[in-house]
Amino acid sequence: MNNFIVQEMIEQLKGKYIKWWWKTDKCFPVLGEKISLKEKIKREKELNQFINNLFSHLKQCPKNKDLLTDWKNALWTLIKNLGEQSGFTEDEVDHDFAKALPSVTNRFICSVKGFNAEMELKNMLQALRNVWIMNLLQVLFAVEVEYTPSIFAYSMLYPYTDNYLDDPEVSFEDKQQINKRFRRRLEGEQIDANDDYEAALFDFVGMIESQYSRTDFKELYESLLSIHDAQCNSLMQHDEMTSPYEKDVLGISAQKGGASVLADAYLVKGKLSDGEVDFAFAYGILLQLCDDLQDAKEDLENEHMTIFSVTLGKWPLDRLTNALFDFSNMIMTDSYEQLDHEKSRKMKSFLQKNLTLLIFEAISQNQDFYSKDYIKAIEPYLPFRMTYTRKLYKKLKRKYSNFKSMAGYTIDEIILMAMEEAR
Repeated sequence: MNNFIVQEMIEQLKGKYIKWWWKTDKCFPVLGEKISLKEKIKREKELNQFINNLFSHLKQCPKNKDLLTDWKNALWTLIKNLGEQSGFTEDEVDHDFAKALPSVTNRFICSVKGFNAEMELKNMLQALRNVWIMNLLQVLFAVEVEYTPSIFAYSMLYPYTDNYLDDPEVSFEDKQQINKRFRRRLEGEQIDANDDYEAALFDFVGMIESQYSRTDFKELYESLLSIHDAQCNSLMQHDEMTSPYEKDVLGISAQKGGASVLADAYLVKGKLSDGEVDFAFAYGILLQLCDDLQDAKEDLENEHMTIFSVTLGKWPLDRLTNALFDFSNMIMTDSYEQLDHEKSRKMKSFLQKNLTLLIFEAISQNQDFYSKDYIKAIEPYLPFRMTYTRKLYKKLKRKYSNFKSMAGYTIDEIILMAMEEAR
């Protein structure tokens, strides 16, 4: 087995799924049953009630530590009830995943506070999203749902590396320099850190090395190099809006997204079958494209090139979004080798439902970039009216900004306390 097997697999898979993308159906998708206006209004009233109850409960977070456990249990019951009302039950997800999630979340938050007590909540939540993705992969691959040093380390690399590379205040030259040194550490070289930022990156690699030996898990470390290289290549998408024919915009996004979740997969299992590699890469592309659609307006403003941001203002997003629906369906219904078991099929069905809702939310936030006919056609399938969804985000931001608890806690402090002992 040569030293570049993962890079070769990534190139093959990138080519495969780019071909899948070009073959997607660009016509309006089949989305199931329409939701009546009466039902939407009912859901909106229930969600408004939940939000009011939620913020009221958060404000009542007690100073007395003896009362904190009951307060937290009541909070999570409130959230669980909303999930069940919305159709997301423990049976639909996976019992092992639902049971392990609170404990994993608690341990991760405690680990973050021990590693970097100053880390902002938004960055912590960004990392937590990846923790949960790795737990989902554990279910798909039929391994124990658990929290490991590698899950912590790789998930923390997201806010550390992604946000650093996206920071417009950091020069391109500085980014290149840190990337070169970090790559040397990923290759296994023991080098001294120049500053606290580098020290953190190198520590994360050390945590992975403590769980997986480089001798026995060569492909795993190749996957880490591959996502690093993909992140570096994605810098080509920044700071300059050019013709999509000048750069492989789709290929860059596909490689970054696919390589990212492929690394997730290796870090939860160590060694992967061909089918597991295939699905992880495909799922990573899918998540990346959903993120790109959601961030299209912001990416255009920041001159970050994606297939969606380069389309804004030139053509409506209608057919690209139809393609994304079909791409999601193709990936989630395909029978991947060694993933065709009951737990995997159940989880893929759950993931597809979530991806559809994620695309719906992105459409609502980017409504101005679709044709009027498209909005009219798709709105009956959305869980809420678009006017409500757009107002909802403004309402949540306002409540978040104006939050004052009875005990003097900030809302970020309360959220962290709630997650530290989620039940």
